[in-house]
Formats: sequence, C-alpha cells, structure tokens
Amino acid sequence: MRTARPVLRRIALCLLAASACARMCAYAQADLYSLEAAYIYNFTEFTEWPAAPAGGTSLTVCVSAHSPLGATLAKLDGRAVAGRAWSARPITDNAALPACNVLIVDDPASNTLAKAALALPILVVRTADSEGGDSRSVITLFREGDRLRFDIDNTEAVHRHLGLSSKLLRLARNVT
Repeated sequence: MRTARPVLRRIALCLLAASACARMCAYAQADLYSLEAAYIYNFTEFTEWPAAPAGGTSLTVCVSAHSPLGATLAKLDGRAVAGRAWSARPITDNAALPACNVLIVDDPASNTLAKAALALPILVVRTADSEGGDSRSVITLFREGDRLRFDIDNTEAVHRHLGLSSKLLRLARNVT
C-alpha cells in the first residue's frame, strides 16, 4: 500500500501537467487567431483596391465556413477600413468570390477558392497554419519562433490590380 501512494502521486502529477499543457496550447492557438485577425485587419488598412462599384460600402473578408479564424474575424464586423465597413463572411463556393475583397487561405477548401480567384482584385492572405498549397497569395503569414511575420508577393498584388502601401512593404520580411 505504501508503494502505491508514490506511484499514484506521480500519475496525478503527470495528469495535472498534461492538463495544464493542453490548456496552454489551446490558449496559444486562440491567441494566434486574434493576432492573425489583427494583422489581416491592418493589411486592409494599407491596401488599395480598384474603384468599388456604386454602393460598395463594405469591405468583404471571405473565409472558409470551416475556419476557426472566421469567428475571430467576425468580431471586427462594422469597423471602418478606408471609409468602408469591415464584413467577414463564410464562403463555400466560387460563385461568391467576386464579392470578396480579401480571401483568407487556411485550409484545402479555401486553397481551391484561391486558385479560382487568380484574375480577381482580391487580397489573398495565407495564414500561418495553412498547408503550402499551390495557389498564389499576395501575403503569407508565418511563425518565426514566437513571432508572427509576413512575406509579400508584390508581383501578385500588381497582377490583381491591388496597391500596397510602401509602409506595409517595408514591414514585410521579404517582398518579391
């Protein structure tokens, strides 16, 4: 009986440590979504799109319906970005792409949508947790140690008729 107590204590200690690590990982993931949403919001502040059609008073951010980042982006709904109201909306098919100003690529479904949006003036942002994919993105977020950084493909931005501020270009790790 006496030898069982130290073993039970060790098991209990291991379970507590595992529980704490799981909570910390979940918090870190939620914090990453908030940080990515803040970056994406700021990217829109420093991007110019071709003239919006009459009545284009919203800046539409399209994100996969299955993306955990979508809920965080939706918290920004209604905020003003260059005189337009931010609006995050889930997207499931190519038909809705022309209404998007920003497309978030963070899963295989959104990667497929990004391929379909090659000729549209859409700011395509690939998130830090997305798989590589073969679609072209204008901005790619990535983790560098405990920091979130980004690269810009300015050639892709020009191809999509988007203007990126020189301030944004200076903050990028790499600009191609």
